[in-house]
Amino acid sequence: MKLIPLAAALSVILTSQAQAATVYEKDGTNLDLFGRINAMYLSDSASRHVKGSKNINKNSSDPAIQTTVYFGVAGRSQLSDNVYAIGYTEWLMPTGSNGDNSISARAQYVGIDAQQYGTLTFGRGDNAFYTVAGVTDIYQELDCQVNDHYAFGDYQPGLIMYSLSALGWDFRLSYQTAQDNVNNTNINIHNGASFAVATRLDNGIGIAYGVSYYYLQPDNNQVMAKEFSPHIQKMYNLGSSEWDLYAAYALRPTYKIDKGVSITYGTFGEGLYAAINGTVTKYNKYTHNLYSYEAVINYSFENGFSTTLGYGMKRFDGANIISDLTLGLYYKFNPNFKVFAEASFDVSSKPDRFYSNAQISRMALDRNKGLIGAEYAF
Repeated sequence: MKLIPLAAALSVILTSQAQAATVYEKDGTNLDLFGRINAMYLSDSASRHVKGSKNINKNSSDPAIQTTVYFGVAGRSQLSDNVYAIGYTEWLMPTGSNGDNSISARAQYVGIDAQQYGTLTFGRGDNAFYTVAGVTDIYQELDCQVNDHYAFGDYQPGLIMYSLSALGWDFRLSYQTAQDNVNNTNINIHNGASFAVATRLDNGIGIAYGVSYYYLQPDNNQVMAKEFSPHIQKMYNLGSSEWDLYAAYALRPTYKIDKGVSITYGTFGEGLYAAINGTVTKYNKYTHNLYSYEAVINYSFENGFSTTLGYGMKRFDGANIISDLTLGLYYKFNPNFKVFAEASFDVSSKPDRFYSNAQISRMALDRNKGLIGAEYAF
């Protein structure tokens, strides 16, 4: 679950981080510290899913207790009557239990908030298409993330992002600068762009539409081709011979386009919230498009209890390559402390129609998953 998307530039700290501590406040400048600590017991398949979605490598994925620590800093400084300088960073801290002992950045950007003229930021965060894909991103850990928006990671580096909210509409435009080894893979992006437009009606229904485009860098040494070759081999019925591998490398896609729409009702965390989105993804040289659909419904009670039910499906060439039903139960004792449990059930998916055996095993795509945990936020 993302507690702070890039759109937080408008307010620096969202209500989910209401417990942030203001450590400096003087002459129109504020500096806030915030964070959260998770401890979870995960099944072996849930452990693989969580590590796989975060690209954390670890030889063992047996059922175990895992801890995750997030820590962030947000700042806001007034430059004139209606213009503010803003900065934000959040890190995933090393714990030794998640298979990685290095600090990694999640969102990280600086920019200008010009109020009614919009916000411009530079750095790492969500691109504009997250307006569509993010409406179903509400689970603690077991988001199925079937939307191909997440193929290159849930946060994008090297972004220039502009957002404007006016007259009941929200408009976002982002440009992706060149980046290597995106999301700890061998995928290198030459450039890209995305936009999204959204509105919310008086009856609580929200509608959004977005498009994203990525142009991949030339692959002179065939390193990127290795990332795509398992998919290419399956869709073109290629074998493992030298000629087949050469053909798979030659058919590596050079660009990707996502087009999607979402519909929501209500506000997450305030009574009833429901959301659905659908995205069609085109990779050139793929034999078919990818289609993804996600739907979630959440209800938050005043006593601190909330529950979420969702379904995610990703299709390729007439097959459900991912099909997951996910349930979440949460209880918040106070604004700082909550407990949670999540379970995801495979619904007759056929991941072998698209993914390699290594990818299926790494992310436990065809397995039921479960976890229980607690979180302390500050």
